[in-house]
Amino acid sequence: MFGYLTATRGLEKEDIAKYRAYYCGLCHVLKEKYGKTGTINLSYDMTFVAMLLSDLYDAPITNGSERCAFKPLKEHVYSLTKYTEYAADMQMLLSYYSALDDVKDEGKGKAREAKLGKFLPEIEKKYPRQSKALCSALASLDIAEKEYPDMPEMLATTFGLSFGEVLTPDGDDFFATALRALGCSLGRFIYLMDAADDRKSDRRKGLFNPLLDVDDEKIHEMLLSAATDASTAFETLPLDDHLPILRNIIYAGIWQSREKAGRNEGEEE
Repeated sequence: MFGYLTATRGLEKEDIAKYRAYYCGLCHVLKEKYGKTGTINLSYDMTFVAMLLSDLYDAPITNGSERCAFKPLKEHVYSLTKYTEYAADMQMLLSYYSALDDVKDEGKGKAREAKLGKFLPEIEKKYPRQSKALCSALASLDIAEKEYPDMPEMLATTFGLSFGEVLTPDGDDFFATALRALGCSLGRFIYLMDAADDRKSDRRKGLFNPLLDVDDEKIHEMLLSAATDASTAFETLPLDDHLPILRNIIYAGIWQSREKAGRNEGEEE
Protein backbone atom coordinates (compact mmCIF):
# COMPACT_ATOMS: atom_id res chain seq x y z
CA MET A 1 0.00 0.00 0.00
CA PHE A 2 2.82 2.37 -0.86
CA GLY A 3 4.02 4.34 -3.86
CA TYR A 4 1.17 6.74 -4.57
CA LEU A 5 2.52 10.01 -3.13
CA THR A 6 5.09 10.52 -5.86
CA ALA A 7 6.10 13.43 -8.04
CA THR A 8 5.54 13.35 -11.79
CA ARG A 9 6.85 15.20 -14.84
CA GLY A 10 6.79 18.98 -15.05
CA LEU A 11 9.09 19.99 -12.20
CA GLU A 12 11.90 22.48 -12.69
CA LYS A 13 15.46 21.09 -12.55
CA GLU A 14 16.07 22.80 -9.21
CA ASP A 15 12.99 21.14 -7.72
CA ILE A 16 13.92 17.74 -9.14
CA ALA A 17 17.32 18.03 -7.45
CA LYS A 18 15.69 19.05 -4.16
CA TYR A 19 13.22 16.16 -4.35
CA ARG A 20 16.00 13.65 -5.02
CA ALA A 21 18.04 15.06 -2.14
CA TYR A 22 15.17 14.50 0.29
CA TYR A 23 14.63 10.99 -1.10
CA CYS A 24 18.31 10.20 -0.63
CA GLY A 25 18.19 11.79 2.83
CA LEU A 26 15.37 9.45 3.82
CA CYS A 27 17.36 6.50 2.48
CA HIS A 28 20.41 7.68 4.44
CA VAL A 29 18.48 7.80 7.73
CA LEU A 30 16.81 4.44 7.11
CA LYS A 31 20.22 2.89 6.52
CA GLU A 32 21.77 4.51 9.58
CA LYS A 33 18.92 3.57 11.93
CA TYR A 34 17.62 0.30 10.49
CA GLY A 35 20.29 -1.07 8.16
CA LYS A 36 19.35 -3.02 5.05
CA THR A 37 15.85 -3.69 6.41
CA GLY A 38 15.31 0.05 6.41
CA THR A 39 16.60 0.83 2.93
CA ILE A 40 14.58 -1.91 1.22
CA ASN A 41 11.43 -0.31 2.65
CA LEU A 42 12.26 3.15 1.29
CA SER A 43 9.30 4.84 -0.41
CA TYR A 44 8.42 8.12 -2.06
CA ASP A 45 5.37 8.40 0.21
CA MET A 46 7.51 9.18 3.22
CA THR A 47 9.67 11.52 1.14
CA PHE A 48 6.48 13.53 0.68
CA VAL A 49 5.91 13.45 4.44
CA ALA A 50 9.47 14.60 5.18
CA MET A 51 9.25 17.48 2.69
CA LEU A 52 5.78 18.56 3.81
CA LEU A 53 6.63 18.68 7.51
CA SER A 54 10.07 20.22 6.96
CA ASP A 55 8.47 23.03 4.96
CA LEU A 56 5.52 23.52 7.31
CA TYR A 57 7.66 23.77 10.44
CA ASP A 58 10.58 25.60 8.76
CA ALA A 59 12.99 22.93 9.94
CA PRO A 60 16.73 23.62 9.52
CA ILE A 61 18.25 21.57 6.70
CA THR A 62 21.57 19.70 6.82
CA ASN A 63 23.08 18.73 3.48
CA GLY A 64 25.67 16.04 2.88
CA SER A 65 27.00 13.84 0.11
CA GLU A 66 27.90 10.17 -0.15
CA ARG A 67 28.16 7.11 -2.34
CA CYS A 68 25.82 4.25 -1.61
CA ALA A 69 24.87 0.80 -2.86
CA PHE A 70 22.31 2.30 -5.21
CA LYS A 71 24.69 4.98 -6.56
CA PRO A 72 28.21 3.62 -6.02
CA LEU A 73 30.09 5.47 -8.75
CA LYS A 74 29.42 9.06 -7.88
CA GLU A 75 28.70 10.98 -4.72
CA HIS A 76 25.18 12.38 -4.51
CA VAL A 77 23.69 15.07 -2.32
CA TYR A 78 21.22 14.28 0.44
CA SER A 79 19.17 16.62 2.61
CA LEU A 80 18.12 16.00 6.22
CA THR A 81 15.86 17.69 8.75
CA LYS A 82 14.41 16.46 12.04
CA TYR A 83 11.38 15.33 10.06
CA THR A 84 13.46 13.05 7.88
CA GLU A 85 14.01 10.88 10.94
CA TYR A 86 10.31 11.10 11.78
CA ALA A 87 9.42 10.01 8.23
CA ALA A 88 11.91 7.13 8.46
CA ASP A 89 10.36 5.91 11.71
CA MET A 90 6.86 6.16 10.22
CA GLN A 91 8.09 4.28 7.16
CA MET A 92 9.13 1.36 9.34
CA LEU A 93 5.89 1.45 11.30
CA LEU A 94 3.75 1.44 8.14
CA SER A 95 5.94 -1.22 6.55
CA TYR A 96 5.48 -3.49 9.54
CA TYR A 97 1.69 -3.26 9.44
CA SER A 98 1.72 -3.67 5.66
CA ALA A 99 3.75 -6.87 6.09
CA LEU A 100 1.39 -8.04 8.84
CA ASP A 101 -1.55 -7.45 6.50
CA ASP A 102 0.15 -9.50 3.75
CA VAL A 103 0.63 -12.39 6.16
CA LYS A 104 -3.01 -12.18 7.23
CA ASP A 105 -4.39 -11.99 3.69
CA GLU A 106 -2.08 -14.28 1.74
CA GLY A 107 0.05 -16.05 4.30
CA LYS A 108 3.20 -14.62 2.75
CA GLY A 109 5.87 -12.22 3.97
CA LYS A 110 6.44 -13.79 7.40
CA ALA A 111 10.19 -13.27 7.18
CA ARG A 112 9.72 -9.59 6.30
CA GLU A 113 7.25 -9.16 9.16
CA ALA A 114 9.74 -10.74 11.58
CA LYS A 115 12.58 -8.46 10.46
CA LEU A 116 10.45 -5.34 10.77
CA GLY A 117 8.97 -6.54 14.04
CA LYS A 118 12.36 -6.35 15.74
CA PHE A 119 12.16 -2.55 15.56
CA LEU A 120 8.51 -2.28 16.59
CA PRO A 121 8.91 -2.03 20.42
CA GLU A 122 11.25 0.96 20.18
CA ILE A 123 9.02 2.74 17.64
CA GLU A 124 5.88 2.05 19.69
CA LYS A 125 7.58 3.48 22.77
CA LYS A 126 8.65 6.61 20.89
CA TYR A 127 5.36 7.14 19.02
CA PRO A 128 2.53 5.58 21.07
CA ARG A 129 -0.23 7.65 19.43
CA GLN A 130 0.72 6.80 15.85
CA SER A 131 1.42 3.15 16.72
CA LYS A 132 -1.91 2.72 18.48
CA ALA A 133 -3.76 4.37 15.57
CA LEU A 134 -2.28 1.98 13.01
CA CYS A 135 -2.75 -1.10 15.19
CA SER A 136 -6.38 -0.16 15.88
CA ALA A 137 -7.03 0.60 12.21
CA LEU A 138 -5.75 -2.80 11.11
CA ALA A 139 -7.93 -4.55 13.71
CA SER A 140 -10.97 -2.45 12.78
CA LEU A 141 -10.43 -3.08 9.07
CA ASP A 142 -10.20 -6.80 9.67
CA ILE A 143 -13.63 -6.75 11.32
CA ALA A 144 -15.23 -4.18 9.00
CA GLU A 145 -14.12 -5.95 5.82
CA LYS A 146 -16.09 -8.99 6.98
CA GLU A 147 -19.17 -7.11 8.22
CA TYR A 148 -19.32 -4.31 5.63
CA PRO A 149 -17.58 -5.66 2.49
CA ASP A 150 -19.72 -3.49 0.21
CA MET A 151 -18.87 -0.17 1.92
CA PRO A 152 -15.46 0.78 0.49
CA GLU A 153 -15.64 4.43 1.47
CA MET A 154 -16.18 3.53 5.13
CA LEU A 155 -13.27 1.10 4.99
CA ALA A 156 -11.08 3.72 3.32
CA THR A 157 -11.93 6.23 6.05
CA THR A 158 -10.89 3.72 8.72
CA PHE A 159 -7.42 3.54 7.19
CA GLY A 160 -7.44 7.27 6.45
CA LEU A 161 -7.93 8.21 10.10
CA SER A 162 -4.82 6.24 11.06
CA PHE A 163 -2.77 7.85 8.27
CA GLY A 164 -3.93 11.21 9.59
CA GLU A 165 -2.11 10.42 12.83
CA VAL A 166 1.02 9.39 10.91
CA LEU A 167 1.04 12.74 9.12
CA THR A 168 0.73 14.60 12.45
CA PRO A 169 4.00 14.55 14.43
CA ASP A 170 2.55 16.64 17.28
CA GLY A 171 -1.03 15.71 18.05
CA ASP A 172 -1.88 19.00 19.76
CA ASP A 173 -0.11 21.80 17.93
CA PHE A 174 -1.55 24.56 15.74
CA PHE A 175 -1.35 22.54 12.51
CA ALA A 176 -2.64 19.23 13.90
CA THR A 177 -6.24 19.62 12.68
CA ALA A 178 -5.23 20.46 9.11
CA LEU A 179 -2.58 17.72 9.01
CA ARG A 180 -5.07 15.13 10.27
CA ALA A 181 -7.56 16.22 7.61
CA LEU A 182 -4.91 16.00 4.90
CA GLY A 183 -3.62 12.66 6.13
CA CYS A 184 -7.10 11.18 6.41
CA SER A 185 -7.97 12.22 2.86
CA LEU A 186 -4.69 10.91 1.48
CA GLY A 187 -5.16 7.69 3.43
CA ARG A 188 -8.62 7.25 1.94
CA PHE A 189 -7.17 7.83 -1.52
CA ILE A 190 -4.31 5.37 -0.96
CA TYR A 191 -6.65 2.65 0.32
CA LEU A 192 -9.03 3.06 -2.62
CA MET A 193 -6.28 3.35 -5.25
CA ASP A 194 -4.54 0.29 -3.87
CA ALA A 195 -7.81 -1.67 -4.01
CA ALA A 196 -8.46 -0.44 -7.56
CA ASP A 197 -4.98 -1.44 -8.71
CA ASP A 198 -5.33 -4.91 -7.13
CA ARG A 199 -8.79 -5.80 -8.47
CA LYS A 200 -7.66 -8.20 -11.18
CA SER A 201 -5.05 -9.84 -9.00
CA ASP A 202 -7.38 -10.20 -6.00
CA ARG A 203 -10.17 -11.63 -8.13
CA ARG A 204 -7.78 -14.20 -9.59
CA LYS A 205 -6.47 -15.17 -6.14
CA GLY A 206 -9.88 -15.12 -4.48
CA LEU A 207 -8.85 -12.39 -2.03
CA PHE A 208 -11.09 -9.76 -0.46
CA ASN A 209 -11.28 -6.45 -2.31
CA PRO A 210 -14.04 -3.89 -1.59
CA LEU A 211 -14.02 -2.68 -5.21
CA LEU A 212 -14.45 -6.02 -6.99
CA ASP A 213 -18.07 -5.29 -7.91
CA VAL A 214 -17.79 -1.50 -8.19
CA ASP A 215 -17.78 0.02 -11.68
CA ASP A 216 -14.95 2.26 -12.87
CA GLU A 217 -17.05 5.43 -12.85
CA LYS A 218 -17.98 5.00 -9.19
CA ILE A 219 -14.36 4.21 -8.29
CA HIS A 220 -13.23 7.41 -10.00
CA GLU A 221 -15.87 9.39 -8.08
CA MET A 222 -14.61 8.02 -4.76
CA LEU A 223 -11.00 8.72 -5.66
CA LEU A 224 -11.84 12.23 -6.83
CA SER A 225 -13.71 12.94 -3.59
CA ALA A 226 -10.72 11.87 -1.50
CA ALA A 227 -8.28 13.80 -3.71
CA THR A 228 -10.46 16.93 -3.54
CA ASP A 229 -10.63 16.77 0.26
CA ALA A 230 -6.85 16.29 0.36
CA SER A 231 -6.20 19.33 -1.84
CA THR A 232 -8.59 21.46 0.23
CA ALA A 233 -6.77 20.59 3.46
CA PHE A 234 -3.37 20.96 1.77
CA GLU A 235 -4.08 24.51 0.62
CA THR A 236 -4.77 25.65 4.20
CA LEU A 237 -1.16 24.96 5.17
CA PRO A 238 1.36 27.86 5.00
CA LEU A 239 3.91 26.18 2.72
CA ASP A 240 6.53 27.92 0.60
CA ASP A 241 9.96 26.27 0.21
CA HIS A 242 8.75 23.02 -1.37
CA LEU A 243 5.35 24.14 -2.61
CA PRO A 244 5.83 23.36 -6.36
CA ILE A 245 6.97 19.81 -5.55
CA LEU A 246 4.23 19.16 -3.01
CA ARG A 247 1.54 20.52 -5.31
CA ASN A 248 2.88 18.37 -8.14
CA ILE A 249 2.38 15.31 -5.91
CA ILE A 250 -1.05 16.32 -4.57
CA TYR A 251 -2.57 17.34 -7.90
CA ALA A 252 -0.83 15.05 -10.40
CA GLY A 253 1.50 12.48 -8.86
CA ILE A 254 -1.18 10.62 -6.91
CA TRP A 255 -3.02 9.81 -10.16
CA GLN A 256 -0.11 8.16 -11.96
CA SER A 257 -1.07 4.53 -11.35
CA ARG A 258 -4.65 5.22 -12.47
CA GLU A 259 -3.42 6.85 -15.67
CA LYS A 260 -1.03 3.94 -16.28
CA ALA A 261 -3.86 1.46 -15.79
CA GLY A 262 -5.95 3.36 -18.32
CA ARG A 263 -3.14 3.27 -20.89
CA ASN A 264 -2.64 -0.46 -20.37
CA GLU A 265 -6.34 -1.14 -20.85
CA GLY A 266 -6.26 0.89 -24.04
CA GLU A 267 -3.30 -1.14 -25.32
CA GLU A 268 -5.13 -4.39 -24.53
CA GLU A 269 -8.11 -3.28 -26.57
